[in-house]
Amino acid sequence: MNTPRSQKTSPQVPPAAYDELCDFLHQSGSPLTPAEAIASAIKLWIAKSREDAAPVRGYQWKQLFLPDGTRLRVRSGDIWQGADVIGDDLIFRGEAVSPNQMVQQTCGDARNAWLELWIRFPGEKNWTKAAQLRARQNALTAKAPMTPADAMAAAAKAMSAALSTALTLVEHANHQSQNTLERRLPRYRRAHDELDDIH
Repeated sequence: MNTPRSQKTSPQVPPAAYDELCDFLHQSGSPLTPAEAIASAIKLWIAKSREDAAPVRGYQWKQLFLPDGTRLRVRSGDIWQGADVIGDDLIFRGEAVSPNQMVQQTCGDARNAWLELWIRFPGEKNWTKAAQLRARQNALTAKAPMTPADAMAAAAKAMSAALSTALTLVEHANHQSQNTLERRLPRYRRAHDELDDIH
């Protein structure tokens, strides 16, 4: 059963944290009271938590994620043609396209989009070639530690390879021992062995 809001007790702020807050407010010359600062911090924390919980929108280009607000451009002659990531789409000339389609419409079919496109992420000032961003992403992925699922899959693959090798070795050993046994047996049986079979 939920307690009504009017009956809920306010949690106590640890004394050391409260003293630190009071010192900060005094030193910074803030007009806020400690209670107002605490209320403001709680509101900011809730807003940030909600923002973090919201799904991130953007366009996934192979291994490269382009968040909402990313700009792309390609040079055609002396003119730069631009596109924007809006929501989950790459919008070029008013239509949702892929990076490859954008380059084809601007430069022709024989161009590689990774080499032709330049990208500027939200909040950044500089443009970076798409191929450089992809190379960085690949390097980060290669350095990233294995997830437990990846580690289990790698272990299973190694065990399977080891088992296959072991079975091959056993089969080879059996074949070798069979050949050795056949070489040791006489080509023809002795005469008294044949006589024993008759009786």
